Amino acid sequence: MTERLPLIVFLTSHLFISGVLSMSILTIENKCNNTVWPVIFSWDSHISTTGFALRSGEARALLAPSSWYGLISARTLCSSSTEKFSCLTGDCESGKIECPGTYDWSPVTYAYFIIDKGGIDSYFISVAHGYNLPLMVIPSSQSSRRTCISSGCVVDLNKTCPNDLKTLVEGKPIACTSACHKSKTDENCCTGDFESKQKCKPTVYTQNFERACPSASSYAYENSNNTFVCPNSTDFTIRFCPSSNIPENTRSSMAPLPLAGPNHNSLPKLKPIFGTTVTATTSLLLIHIFKKIN
Repeated sequence: MTERLPLIVFLTSHLFISGVLSMSILTIENKCNNTVWPVIFSWDSHISTTGFALRSGEARALLAPSSWYGLISARTLCSSSTEKFSCLTGDCESGKIECPGTYDWSPVTYAYFIIDKGGIDSYFISVAHGYNLPLMVIPSSQSSRRTCISSGCVVDLNKTCPNDLKTLVEGKPIACTSACHKSKTDENCCTGDFESKQKCKPTVYTQNFERACPSASSYAYENSNNTFVCPNSTDFTIRFCPSSNIPENTRSSMAPLPLAGPNHNSLPKLKPIFGTTVTATTSLLLIHIFKKIN
């Protein structure tokens, strides 16, 4: 109990100082065998640090205020050996661990969040730009109506990635690029003449992603509803490399996972930390996807 007092005092103080009565705690966990470097990309509202290192077994708790729109991803295989920080997957090209300013989309697994819009929180997983790590989002309160449940892409898409979309290092796949990200054609990206639900159709590439991760969004105008809606002030755990015993991430077969958040039993073994505040911008594909929600 004593170990949790600083966290409780911090959260209480933040509520009184900011005047924000509705917020969510986003706890990012690294269950991978190696260090990952999460990216926090925000717009329209403020959240904490834009990038940091998270060693294997660590967790970091971030406060997402009301009306926050943003995404969370992770960089891998990072190095600063050349006096400039860079990563082989998910690099935000800032040259340092933080990712301020604009963001160039990378072929990685993304988790998108909308906090307290119209009195609800919502999230979805996207592999529309590509994939680099398995990812699971776990709400703190899960709905029996299955509108607020755990979801993610927990399989290794790097193994099933088409050869022409693989990112290889020493012959081993470390990421899977989307056809849009690689070709940048209107047909693959659902832009230009294909910028409508009637003309934007799945391709053999997006179908590969959809078969492996049916609960994740694989292209801009996808028909299936991959957005999960939760009650206001729901806390979320974003877990990179979730354990292999997690069931397949289809809504029909998903079993409720243990509740997660600041009081989750595993967190004392991890290392919750807090950061600073910054904002950022969005992209055309993100606008497409959020049209499905609004």
